[in-house]
Amino acid sequence: MEEHGSYDLAIEEKTHILKAYGSWNFETAKKWGAETKAILNGIIDKPWVCLVDLSQWELATPDIRTYVHDFNLWLNENNLKYLAVVYSLHLQVEVLKITHVVLTNVEIKYFDNHKDANEWLNSIEL
Repeated sequence: MEEHGSYDLAIEEKTHILKAYGSWNFETAKKWGAETKAILNGIIDKPWVCLVDLSQWELATPDIRTYVHDFNLWLNENNLKYLAVVYSLHLQVEVLKITHVVLTNVEIKYFDNHKDANEWLNSIEL
């Protein structure tokens, strides 16, 4: 099946940045997960933070739930300590809270704007 939706990934020091676009299907989620693990390989040996920008994301197909659950378990075990999520729809927060339940080693905050998310992450000392 063809991928639907897209994303940009970046690493800035100890911060991983994901910008998601459109509506994702399983193929997009699987590609995102593999690429994310590859670029995080250089920072997961110590605590790190993540900024997820969902301001242009439109949710995903239900078939990615198991994949995202397993991916979040991997994040939890690989030193992610703080997660800032910028959302555009409150529904995004409700869906993510369900999948983020396995992130027991991670402090998560949800923001409706980039400024507050960046200020929170910049205030964290690792």
